Amino acid sequence: MIAPGSYLEYLQDKKLTPAVVLRQDKPGKIYVRNLRGREEKLVDQKALFVVPAFADPQGAHEDLDRALAQAQAEREELSQAVSPAELWELLGEEEAGRLWTLEELSELALGDSSPRSLSATYRSLDRDKIYSYRKGTDYVWRTPEQVQEICHRQEAEAINKREREILSLWLSELWQRPAPCHEPLNYPAEAERAAQDLVRHLGEVAVWGAESRRYKEVTELLKAIGITRRDAPFQLMLKAGEWGEHQNLALYRYKVPVEFEEDELAEAAQSCALLEDGAALEGRLDLTELEAFTIDDASTTDIDDALTFEEYDDGRLRVGIHIADASHYVRPGSLVDQAALERGTALYLPDLKVPMCPPILSDSVCSLVAGQKRLSFSFLVTFDPQGELLESQMSPSIIKVRERLTYEEAERFLAEGRWAKLLALVRQLKERRLAAGAVAIPFPRVNVKVSPQGEISIERESPDSPAQVLVSELMILANSTAGDYLAAHGAPGIFRSQEPPEKPLEDWTEFDPVKAYNYRRYLRRGTMGSAPARHIGLGLDNYVQVTSPIRRYNDLVMQRQLKSMLTGDPQQPLYDKEALEAILAHTKASISTADALEKERRTYWILRYLEEHSKEEMEAIVLANHPDKHIVQLCNCLWENECPHVPGHPLPPGSRIHVKIDLVWPRDATVRLSPIVEKEGA
Repeated sequence: MIAPGSYLEYLQDKKLTPAVVLRQDKPGKIYVRNLRGREEKLVDQKALFVVPAFADPQGAHEDLDRALAQAQAEREELSQAVSPAELWELLGEEEAGRLWTLEELSELALGDSSPRSLSATYRSLDRDKIYSYRKGTDYVWRTPEQVQEICHRQEAEAINKREREILSLWLSELWQRPAPCHEPLNYPAEAERAAQDLVRHLGEVAVWGAESRRYKEVTELLKAIGITRRDAPFQLMLKAGEWGEHQNLALYRYKVPVEFEEDELAEAAQSCALLEDGAALEGRLDLTELEAFTIDDASTTDIDDALTFEEYDDGRLRVGIHIADASHYVRPGSLVDQAALERGTALYLPDLKVPMCPPILSDSVCSLVAGQKRLSFSFLVTFDPQGELLESQMSPSIIKVRERLTYEEAERFLAEGRWAKLLALVRQLKERRLAAGAVAIPFPRVNVKVSPQGEISIERESPDSPAQVLVSELMILANSTAGDYLAAHGAPGIFRSQEPPEKPLEDWTEFDPVKAYNYRRYLRRGTMGSAPARHIGLGLDNYVQVTSPIRRYNDLVMQRQLKSMLTGDPQQPLYDKEALEAILAHTKASISTADALEKERRTYWILRYLEEHSKEEMEAIVLANHPDKHIVQLCNCLWENECPHVPGHPLPPGSRIHVKIDLVWPRDATVRLSPIVEKEGA
């Protein structure tokens, strides 16, 4: 039993708390008033260092609190006289592993084991994190090795704490800089290496977000200094001058190689001499007298296809589709070939082109530049006057392009009647594919371009414009001719196929946004394999892609396959099934990455465009309705987004409305729209 008026201490939140006993409730239970001025019920077995007759339990609370504070101060002061380091020096090597009681240690340190001395000794040992540790109610002294390890760790923690303080101050100052910032970045002299590492970690978090192994460390540091913006790591990289405002983080995330190695560039330069090699012309058709022309975007530099058209006196028509002979320069197993395989495809982003092959090949020697002789692989397809196929021929060739045309120039020539018979022929080819079951959904394309000055232009391009139909149908003709040849000889290829839609779809020729939105869910993705299979979208049984060997590795491989069969034994092609499937497994991953990156970057620039037009009004079409929102498509850029309902105005799909752009976060792919409601009588 502990009498009222006694002083005691007990553990509260693992800390000694002084208290005075007020009264006893029942045997083993007491009421105390602690130093915090709170009355608590306590099991007397939890009482430590009891001193009877300490104070009058009926005294004023102020007097009790003052006495408790004084008692604690005395014990804290006395605890300073207890040196764990000296006790360790005295006892550390004696009887290793021995348990020492608090009473024994109090006697050694203070010369007695009174409650006051026991409390002081307990307090000192409780603060000690180096020399001893408690085991039950007793104490064990650590070995010299353990003490040394702890000391080293504490020193490192102290250094890290100081470093963190320096970095926090430096980071706060960095946050005050403008973004982007072009001033040189000064690192703190005391923590230069740590600050450089921090900048690198900020970049990792900006790229990978929560997936970064530095995410928790960086976000906690930023939060500690009051920086809570979600895009803070990216903003700090701008302020540090490491990145530009439009930095393409996806290139880092997908680990896309942008530059070529020195040895790859050197090998590409050496291969350019092959054009001058007389042996390169042997066995090739000389088609340099044909009036070849190209149709591409004005900005295109890697021109991989050219066209010719001939009319014979008997009414026959011969179409030539001439493809850059990239396989002559990029030999299997070469360094350039390995680099092209790794990339799988060229990347075409609104603000950047990442070629599959070094530019000296893709934009120069292989490119079908006007006025220059170029090695090519030609498809010569002859039709009778009614447009029926008579014969087709494939051969390595040499051509000389006479005209380089943009799509706009080609449209103008077609409107003036140039190539009238050729245009009629390609329209026949398209009609035959449709009759054979092709599924034609005229999705318009949106061309997003960014000038070196950062100016964004967005243009809608119809896939059914005459020039587009001319080029696309002739590329399909060349690819299907190649597919038929491989299939006829039982040779493996990289065949493209597509299964029928999940439900029958009606034909339509004019773009209908609502139909396109609804039909997409029923279309199946195209696939690739080493054996022929039906491509329902094109209405063809044998289809490979061979028309872009500068831009797509699979096309380069197919060009090699065809050349090996045409110039050697058709039954012994260069690639067997296993080799093609191994290549296909590799390029599928690369193509998937490229598709994701191109989609992400196009989205970014479309949203930057919308951001420039924030608070402006735009026309949209309602695609679908949900209980609380519309799905709309902005007409000028085909961006699809949620939009709140127009209050009191039910709008069926297909309705045109005007919306306001309220908010755009390009890097989060977030757009918020609100409908503009026409006021009655307006």
